[in-house]
Amino acid sequence: MQAVNLPPPDAAPLSAPLAKSFLSSTEGELALVVVGLGVLVIIALTFALRFKQGSADDAIRAYAITLIIIGTLVLICAGYSNDQIAPAMGLFGTVAGYLLGRKGGQG
Repeated sequence: MQAVNLPPPDAAPLSAPLAKSFLSSTEGELALVVVGLGVLVIIALTFALRFKQGSADDAIRAYAITLIIIGTLVLICAGYSNDQIAPAMGLFGTVAGYLLGRKGGQG
C-alpha cells in the first residue's frame, strides 16, 4: 500500500500562479527605468570627469556615490520591503560615509 501526503485542509489551492513575469509588473518597469537613468548618469559623469582632469579620488567618490544612489533607488523601486532593504542601506551608508569623510592627500 502506498502512503499519500495530503496538504492540510487550510492550505492555499495550487491553481494560484507561482511567479509573475518581471517586466509585466509596474515595479519591474520602474526599476528598469531607474537602471537606464543610472547608465546615462554614469556616461555623463565619465565625460565630465574626463574633461575636468580631476584626481583619482574625485573619480572614485563620484562613481561610488552615484552607484550607491542608483542602487538604493533600484531596490526601492523593485518593491522590496523595509526588512529586505535595511541591510543594504546600512552597507551603502557605511561606504558613502567612508568615502565622503576621507580627506584628500592622505596616504
